[in-house]
Formats: sequence, structure tokens, C-alpha cells
Amino acid sequence: MKLFLQLQKSIIMKSFFFFLFISTVAWVNAQSVFDVPYSTDFENYTSEEEFLADWKYENNLPTDQAGVWGFDYTAYFGYNSSNCPFYFTASSSDGDDWLFSPGFNLAAGTNYDLSFLYAGAFAGYTEKMVVYIGNADTSSAMNTELYNFTSITNDQFQNSSIVFSVPDTGVYYIGFFANSVADNFGILIDNFSLGLQTGINQFNKNAIQVYPNPCGGLLHVTTGNSFFWSLYSPEGTAIVLNQVSEGTTVDLSAYAHGLYFLKINGNEAVPVVLNR
Repeated sequence: MKLFLQLQKSIIMKSFFFFLFISTVAWVNAQSVFDVPYSTDFENYTSEEEFLADWKYENNLPTDQAGVWGFDYTAYFGYNSSNCPFYFTASSSDGDDWLFSPGFNLAAGTNYDLSFLYAGAFAGYTEKMVVYIGNADTSSAMNTELYNFTSITNDQFQNSSIVFSVPDTGVYYIGFFANSVADNFGILIDNFSLGLQTGINQFNKNAIQVYPNPCGGLLHVTTGNSFFWSLYSPEGTAIVLNQVSEGTTVDLSAYAHGLYFLKINGNEAVPVVLNR
């Protein structure tokens, strides 16, 4: 019975993906250009046409194939049942398709923090995706690799935070290259943000961990005892300084959803995504 229900769910989801695929194949256009910091949970886009005023696809598989980037504006596949971009990989050809962010005005010599949520659309499949940056919204301009996701197997959203800089001042685009092997399922992207890297030290995963991340407000910290913490915006502005914890948790429920940096005991920090 469990296997039957999983297969039934797979068929329903693939049918829904294919419905969205039919409506996405032809949509490609130029995007807007933004200053940093920038963030979106994609809820402001109520149609694919609105989404493509800022974002762009480059779907290279033949039109009779189902491998394609698209946008779910039905609040179904995104984090906590919200809107999100997706890639449908149920094709007989390997993935060779791109999703491009809006353009961003970036300055040479500045460290930026790129953060987003990602997940496989269905458990039991292995997806692949590479994140690039380039100075145009085309695959040929995506010449700098930021991170290579070689095995996305979890259908629960996870946070990715990537720090980078650019060699020259100008407009740059983030490219999500879907290159999953044929006959997989799908990739989901949500809660995209780009900000200035804070001056705080980077998080040491072996020393302290926080969970869940993303969180709804209450974070657990694996220090084993109480601690003091500070909270920063993506731009490095201090929101809370040297607050003493009550036990081993941090309550962020009073703050708006988005990307923050949590600094533990004065010398450790971690990017935290708050979803409320």
C-alpha cells in the first residue's frame, strides 16, 4: 500500500509539473537590474509573466522533452506551500537548461553572500545543479562556478549560503544550471537573497551547529550550555548584541522572515533563514 501511494503521488506530481511545463516553454525575456541587498520569496509574483519580468529561462532541450525550468505560481511546491521556480527533469535527455536571476549592480573587491533554499521535488531521485555567475543572462556568459550540487536527494528544503566577489564593477547575473541525469524528477528553488557579507567570522560547523535552518522562529544551538548571541542583517548591521541565551535556544520569532547572521559567543557565525 505504501509503495502504491508513493507511485500515485509521483504520477500526480509529474502530471502537475507537465501542466506547468506546457505553459513555460515559450517564456523567455530580459530581466530587471537591482541593487544589493536583494531578496525574494517569490510571493510577489502572481503569474509567470510577472516572474519573467525579473528572471529568465534558457531551456535547451527539444520542445518534445519535459526537461524545463518553470515557475509555480500556485503556492504548491515552494517552502511551506508557496510559489517557487522549479526544474522538471522527467525527460529522456540529460538536463542542459538554465534559470537566470535578475541583474545585480556589484562592486569589485566586495564580498557578497548568496543564499537560497533548494530541494529535490520528490524523494528517491538524484538531482544535479551548478550555480554560476556571469556578466550577461546567457549560458555562454556564465564562466565562473560558485557551487556544484552533485547529488540533491532530499525533498526537504535546505539552505545554501555562498560567499563570492567579482573582479570588476558591473552588472552580474546568477545562473542555475540544471544538469540532472535523464529520468529523474525535479529541483525546487526558494527564498533567494543576495547581500553584503558581514565582517563577522565564518561559522565553524564542527564547533557549533544550529537547527532547524530554515526555522520558524525557535533555533536550537548545540553548545551544551547557555551562551550569548548577536544577530546581524545581511548588510552587517547589528540587530541584537550580546544577548544571553535562556538554555540552548534562540527565539527569533519577533523578527521578519528573511536572511540573518547569528553570531555565537563572539566568534562564530552562521547564516540563518527565518520563515514565518
